[in-house]
Amino acid sequence: MKSLILFSILLSTLSSVHAYYFMGSLTNVLPFKSMMASAQLNNSLYLFGGENATSHYSNDLYKLTQTSDGYSWLTVPQKNTINGTAGSQAFVTSDQQNLVLLGGDSFTEANASNFLPLQIYTYNFASQTWTSKTPTNFTLDNTACVNRQAFSATYDSKNKVSYIYGGYARQAVLDTLHKMDENYQTTSLVRSPEARYGHTASILSSGQLVVIGGVASINGTSALASMKYVLIYDPVKNQWQRQGVNAMNGYYPSTTSDHVAVVNSNDQIIIFGGDSRDPERTRQYLNAIAILDTKTWTWSVPTIKGIPPSRRGFAVGGLLDGSRLTVAFGGALNNFYNDVNVFDFNQGSWLQSFNSSESGDSSVSKGLIAGVTVAGVILLIIILFLLWKFQSYLRWLIVRIHNDIWKPRTGEPVWAETSRLVSQVFFLFIFIMFLYFVIRQAVESPNVTQRIESSTATVDVPDVRFCFDGFPAQSAVPINGDSGAPGVACMTDNGYSCTSFIRPLNMGEFAPTFADSLGAVNCFLFRAPDSFKLTSTSGANNGSRLLFTLFGDQATTYGRIHLSVYPKNMDPNAIVYGIDDNIPVYLSQGDVFSWQNDERNDLQAENVFTIQPATYTSLSYDIIDHRYLQPVGWNYVGFLPITNSTPEIESYFRSEAPNPNYMSTHTDLGVVAVYPNTWANLIDREVKMYTLVNALGFVGGVFGIIVAAQTWLFGYRPRSPWGVVHRWSTGSRKQSLLAGLQSKFKTTESGIPLVHPVHHRFSMNEFQNLGQETEAQRVSRVEERMQTLELLFKAYYVDDEVFRSLDNANHMLKKNNAQVQPTNNSNPFFASTEKVPTQNDQNGFAHMFNERQSQGSISSDATSQHRLNAAPDVHLRDMQATITEIIKTNANSNFYLTYKSTETWPNKRDGYCRILILDSSFNPPTRAHANLLHKSIQTYPLGHFDALLLLLSTKNADKQLTGATIVQRVQMMELMAARYPNSAVGLTPHAKFVDKAAHIQAWLPDTRLELYFIMGYDTIVRLLDPKYYMPRPVMEVLGPFLNTCHIICADRGEGEEQKAFWDKLKLGTCSIRRIQLDPAFTTLSSTMARTRIMQGQSVLDVLDPDIAQFVQDHHIYSQ
Repeated sequence: MKSLILFSILLSTLSSVHAYYFMGSLTNVLPFKSMMASAQLNNSLYLFGGENATSHYSNDLYKLTQTSDGYSWLTVPQKNTINGTAGSQAFVTSDQQNLVLLGGDSFTEANASNFLPLQIYTYNFASQTWTSKTPTNFTLDNTACVNRQAFSATYDSKNKVSYIYGGYARQAVLDTLHKMDENYQTTSLVRSPEARYGHTASILSSGQLVVIGGVASINGTSALASMKYVLIYDPVKNQWQRQGVNAMNGYYPSTTSDHVAVVNSNDQIIIFGGDSRDPERTRQYLNAIAILDTKTWTWSVPTIKGIPPSRRGFAVGGLLDGSRLTVAFGGALNNFYNDVNVFDFNQGSWLQSFNSSESGDSSVSKGLIAGVTVAGVILLIIILFLLWKFQSYLRWLIVRIHNDIWKPRTGEPVWAETSRLVSQVFFLFIFIMFLYFVIRQAVESPNVTQRIESSTATVDVPDVRFCFDGFPAQSAVPINGDSGAPGVACMTDNGYSCTSFIRPLNMGEFAPTFADSLGAVNCFLFRAPDSFKLTSTSGANNGSRLLFTLFGDQATTYGRIHLSVYPKNMDPNAIVYGIDDNIPVYLSQGDVFSWQNDERNDLQAENVFTIQPATYTSLSYDIIDHRYLQPVGWNYVGFLPITNSTPEIESYFRSEAPNPNYMSTHTDLGVVAVYPNTWANLIDREVKMYTLVNALGFVGGVFGIIVAAQTWLFGYRPRSPWGVVHRWSTGSRKQSLLAGLQSKFKTTESGIPLVHPVHHRFSMNEFQNLGQETEAQRVSRVEERMQTLELLFKAYYVDDEVFRSLDNANHMLKKNNAQVQPTNNSNPFFASTEKVPTQNDQNGFAHMFNERQSQGSISSDATSQHRLNAAPDVHLRDMQATITEIIKTNANSNFYLTYKSTETWPNKRDGYCRILILDSSFNPPTRAHANLLHKSIQTYPLGHFDALLLLLSTKNADKQLTGATIVQRVQMMELMAARYPNSAVGLTPHAKFVDKAAHIQAWLPDTRLELYFIMGYDTIVRLLDPKYYMPRPVMEVLGPFLNTCHIICADRGEGEEQKAFWDKLKLGTCSIRRIQLDPAFTTLSSTMARTRIMQGQSVLDVLDPDIAQFVQDHHIYSQ
């Protein structure tokens, strides 16, 4: 007998939904089953029995019907029930009045001591009752039709007979064939040439039976039957024959067993799925379709599109509408499926719905090709017409672009300008590629989550569901007036009753399933209104924690209470059980269906806990507002992201062992305390790691580098003060710009600076009248040009603030003691406003340099001033510089010291020395480190150790160094080492203790060393972990280390895991001395120190004062 207990302990996680055909709400009612008996009636499949994750037998009767737009599901009523079965065969009689169930595995079969007759039951659709047709005068002989499994039962509706073939009974593989008439009497027919089980037998229109696949047993040897032939039974001749089968394109389908086989109207046999019938450890499964044409006896394996169903055996199937294959249920190892899958032979595809418009013809029609060709010709004609129509503007545009690009400087050869343009094109290509990379990086950027905490005095409470599993409706004997019915009472820690917020859930609407199957399930839901909150402070409030008292039958010690917590707005129970309390629930219908599916298969693992009776349990929680980024384009920008706020909950659970005396003093089953883990509003904000806004800095930097490189290669070219708006304006806007220039800047015959020559004699176009101008005219021309040049420079090129400041200074000088002499105005443009001091300055620009020197003499550098005024900090800076220099000098050393208390360290005695080594990350050194040294020294006799070494590995075997820098850690180590005589601080780049010990010994080659390493329990586990020494054996690598070194293990307490470790550990010659830290130091750690510093809390109980002061002065861990 297959033990029921085995199936009870199977996790329901092994049941899964793969309904690639969308079944909507039916997904939540379809059972997870395999080995069901199936029979087709018109467009419906009747399904009986089967096994699931918790029971090998069942006696449910279902009806799956294909409709025009999907499927319907019905639980068929049974006025009387029969024993559950698995692996039975079924058919509907030709009069469509009865369902006939044959054979299979059942509780009766499993407990029988001998062969049973074939179990036969009929179900009448009209009366909805079962009737047994099992023979009562059964005689076991060679012609007897015994009960069996993995057999085939094929119904011939024309002749109203069925053929029962093969299978196995009590480990015997059968080759018998029996015919059963409409009165359920069986007749033995000729035996087949080979025994079979796990096969299918299909009946053709000719009445012949075709046996495909399964396991063939020939001469006591069993193997999967070859697909290169099939067995055919001819009822007319009462004989068997092997029929060879060809393969289209040379491809045969895989050998298979426990598959589905159906026959279409063309006498083609379609098979699906199956398994290899190997032991479960190595069994493999299929999800392929193959078609056998019985007219040509040829296999074909079609090309499949769409999403195929999961691989499985023991499925059910049928051609319910005559053209599409329906495959449902089945299993694979311990996976059970509740899906429905549809294959359309016309499309050669698995469908997701009957409205799928996928077409197998992907070729492009000739009409589409002709249309695209005509459209292309018309578009070309339009483009040519536009080019002809606007050819003058096009020529102007080309010339303008050419003039903007080709700008060689006067006297510069053509090759220089050509090289500049080629360089610009190259740099432009690089910039475009970088721009593409940056944009792609932003588009493909992963999302990261940031946790934001803000303290608060009040916190929302979650919804809490209690499901009592295996408890009776009430106790057999009431205790102290309590009926023992399952229930929950609620109270807060200040006595406020919250029981009114607990309601029973209707298990008739929906009942969760638990894999332990302990018995009846009754659930209760605590759901408080939004106004009910927990408060961290005492006073007039609801309290700071919830105390739930669980009630039930105390005699049911095997029962369990399953506890689940939900955020109020994400509690699917409110939707499933129709709770209308004006608290919105954000779950979609699909989310609720998925949750129901998980509940029915015990797949929930997050925020779900199990409580034993007679226990005290505590649960802390954090409700988090998780703001998920929405998949919209705006979020790639990185500014004001669009998010979706989803409440989530994190819970932490602890349950004590059951108290054997609890029931004697209590009428309840136990107490559950629920309280907030953090008194804060928590927000998990999802952001993109890279955005377009972040990329602006990168793009600007690369652009600046490219411009700098271009300038370095080809020199600087001044940029025009005009922008694109000025340069590319047309029409009236262009005219207004030119008119404004002409009106504001006086232009005479003196010409425009930088455009016209200063004098005609410098013009290439004028060689006459070179000497007719007077000197005064020439000076006036130059003055006009200079004035125009200054005005243009002031307006477009320079900021005249300094010049105006100089003018203001002259005004101040005039008011004090200066005498301004009038000058003659010879400016032809404006009256003179310049004022020149009468006193001549003999020193030129010397006063400017004198002033700078004066300012420099009274100013001081902030850093220099800091060093002068803070002598202790100067010492720390010098110490830091010294350590940095030592580390830099010994970058390639395997071991070196940064500090030693004496020059002769380690003060060896006659070439022999014992060194106590504390190897840690010192991030930072804590009082626990000091206690380790103290306890280690106390463990051995006085004077046992000659020296002390604080050792820091600059590399870690499992993680990168974070927090304090190497230099800062060494500084803190030196502060700690200064307290001990004959101590030193050493560094090594090696992470493994084997390498550390070897290089310390190599550092003192003339000394026989005994090294005592202080380690924690976790470090010893890692020391003996083979992964750090592969491919060499552990003891081969550790042998020399364990023979020459000692280990001192610091325990913080011993659990079962540690006890087992010490009991099994065999280290040969290795010496391990276990020490116990003082209780006051067992909880102290560097992580605690860092966490407190980041939270702004005191660390004086964790760190020594000098180290705490060092951390504070250097702002370590505070950011």
